[in-house]
Amino acid sequence: MKNAIDQILNFITMYRLTLYYVIALLIAAFCAGLFKLVSAEPTALFYSTGLITLTCWLTNRAFAWAFKVPTNTESIYITAFILALIMPPVMATNFIGNAVLIFAAVMAIASKFILVVGRKHIFNPVALAVVASALVLDKPATWWVGGNLPLLAFVLIGGLLVTRKVQRFDMLGAYLLANIAATLATTAPAMYGTALQETLLYSPLLFAGFAMLTEPLTAAQGKISRLIYGAIIGLLSSPNIHIGEFYLTPEIAFLVGNLYAFIVNPKGRFKFTLLRIEKAATGCYDYVFQTDRKPNFQAGQYLDWTMDLPNVDTRGNRRPFTIASAPSENEIRLGLKFYAQPSSFKKQLLEMRPGDAIYGSQISGDFTLPKNPNEKLAFLAGGIGVTPFRSMIEDLANRRENRSIVMLYGNNKMDEIAYSSLFQKAANDIDLRTVYAVAEGDTGNYNIHKGFINETMIRREIPDFMERTFYISGPRSMVLRFQEALRKLGISRSRIKVDYFPGFA
Repeated sequence: MKNAIDQILNFITMYRLTLYYVIALLIAAFCAGLFKLVSAEPTALFYSTGLITLTCWLTNRAFAWAFKVPTNTESIYITAFILALIMPPVMATNFIGNAVLIFAAVMAIASKFILVVGRKHIFNPVALAVVASALVLDKPATWWVGGNLPLLAFVLIGGLLVTRKVQRFDMLGAYLLANIAATLATTAPAMYGTALQETLLYSPLLFAGFAMLTEPLTAAQGKISRLIYGAIIGLLSSPNIHIGEFYLTPEIAFLVGNLYAFIVNPKGRFKFTLLRIEKAATGCYDYVFQTDRKPNFQAGQYLDWTMDLPNVDTRGNRRPFTIASAPSENEIRLGLKFYAQPSSFKKQLLEMRPGDAIYGSQISGDFTLPKNPNEKLAFLAGGIGVTPFRSMIEDLANRRENRSIVMLYGNNKMDEIAYSSLFQKAANDIDLRTVYAVAEGDTGNYNIHKGFINETMIRREIPDFMERTFYISGPRSMVLRFQEALRKLGISRSRIKVDYFPGFA
């Protein structure tokens, strides 16, 4: 069941999934409202959602034109629909209510363009908008979606899918535990049952965690930083936390957490101008860019790449891709595989020519080399998932740093093997040992394993496997197969690092 869900999620972007999530909640709320099961009146909800969405769209168009930058189309609607789910719905005749919704929508979108430092967002747009509405207009968010029990199943199911997609259960867990701990610590023991019921069933805790905590642009990125980020917001979101007579709210908690994330995260938005395209293997190409300023990243990390697409399909105009180049290289390299029916994003990439630009932001990922140079490593790569290893190996070779590394690199066919010349050179420069596995076709006279990478191959090619830390990168199905092989070999989970690939479309 879990594998089937992952296969489905692999063909949808995180932003599109989040968009479907909030749309489903709005539809469920509208239907429940028809039967008086929720507090939101259907007509008011329909009108308010339309007003907020139109305002967000117009504001985004104006700022995108003024700043001349591409934007993530889905984020406009995600922001609008989250606002519709937490701000009190109003009718057209309610002048003040209309002004509040328009103000919140403008503030949310404007913050994405104005409140940036080094081209990086500081605050979650929705959180900032509702705080501004409370402070300026004295009209706070009601978070009504979190107080309606009939919507709880939709909040949970959709939210868990989003969290599964972005692989942030650790951050969500820290957020929930910190909130519950703070709530219980400030509640009389006799009221624990009531407090837990209110927290889990009738508060915005779950919706805020699923829809806003997982938002990548303003969240902390490193593993430890993510846990701290979640804990900060969870703690400050507890209804009993206050400073004097001032009680904190979920949106204020998010702003505090965003400040922490901004301090600890890599910063900046980068403009990459295409220099050339190099063929790496059949169906695989390296896009080589120059950048307006050099990103500060570690080998193995990834960027969010955004393109201005004329016709965006269901998979959106933003993708996380590993940086295939090494930090020591002057050019930025993006390794991609193209399939028979590419997304609109990849179709646009296919049409790129030297001089065209793409934008990157949010350097992220902890799929990086260990600090201890004496730690023995094993790389398991599948298909284009070899790109983070290309970055690591190039970086080690440029620094002439020898490490004990064995790489098993699997592909369906011989002509799909990428970067073989680099790996061959690294065998001499840093003693890298690479073993190729090909599942189909003739391997010729080459000494290549015929078939998939499995526990038998790992035993044979890496006899000291129990002493090594394993790094796995590739398509989801391949990663699962590698993990199963390591499980059979008795490799503990703590010595397995898996690269985060939210989709290959």
